Amino acid sequence: MDIISRAEWGARAPRSRTTTTWSRRTEFIVHYSEGPTTQTPRQIQDFHMDSNGWADIGYNFLVDVQGRIYEGRGWLVVGAHAPDHNTSGIGVCMIGRNGDATPAAKNAIRWLYDEAGRRADRSLKKLGHRDVYATTCPGDQLYAWVRAGMPAGSIQEDDMPEYVSVGVTDAQDLPPNTWTTVDWPKEFADSAHHHWNQGGPSLVHGPARYSLTANVRIEGLPAGTELQARAIERRESDGKVEAGPIAEYIATNGDTFLHYSLPADTVNDGFRVRFQVIHYGTQTAQITAGSAKALIWEQ
Repeated sequence: MDIISRAEWGARAPRSRTTTTWSRRTEFIVHYSEGPTTQTPRQIQDFHMDSNGWADIGYNFLVDVQGRIYEGRGWLVVGAHAPDHNTSGIGVCMIGRNGDATPAAKNAIRWLYDEAGRRADRSLKKLGHRDVYATTCPGDQLYAWVRAGMPAGSIQEDDMPEYVSVGVTDAQDLPPNTWTTVDWPKEFADSAHHHWNQGGPSLVHGPARYSLTANVRIEGLPAGTELQARAIERRESDGKVEAGPIAEYIATNGDTFLHYSLPADTVNDGFRVRFQVIHYGTQTAQITAGSAKALIWEQ
């Protein structure tokens, strides 16, 4: 496997660094970020350096749900992931929450473990963060896998996702300073009925992993008006909303086109994914066209 270097993901320079040797590496410690799968290594590094006051990102490596591996502090730089075990332990973090661990992510972690053993010329102890510190990390799902010996598995389940494709056919008002949920009256494809209520806003129902792209055309905004877009996950039982990452835009002369992309996330059981737009102008605009597509791996 390839490791995405610090330079490739835009890492900040560490304030300081301490190195160790392979003879002192005896443990391989698995973590999770306990954040959305859309977190980037740079966001995690910024939090560790600016909020925690650490010299660098805490982990030696990170993996995402697509199985990509990111260089953190690297093989022989002492981390900041587990007190009293940063010299002895190589810390690897899955970007996501409990339940987000995919076969691809597990295979990437296992590859790192095998590579560490090859470099150390011996097997390292397989641990979850909770084995060495009072925490729930790395979540019950990933911890059970660690306790089972971190078996490598097939990722064939990821090969054939469900597919949803919907569109906007009727103009929809977009009032100022209000998050507006986009309706999708046109249904092009939805074999597993994730759209749920044809003509409505829901795109994906949980439990599932998914990726989402949405494009909308907005009319009636003066150039320079600020806009934002986001995916949300709404629980049908009580209306609770969990908001996803926000993208920001500026209106242009004429029609304004918004493109939103969410490469990977997880929606829990009982929640449904929707797409929202807001603008910070003074008059009501209109969403006059658009489309959304989602790839869905049911869990």
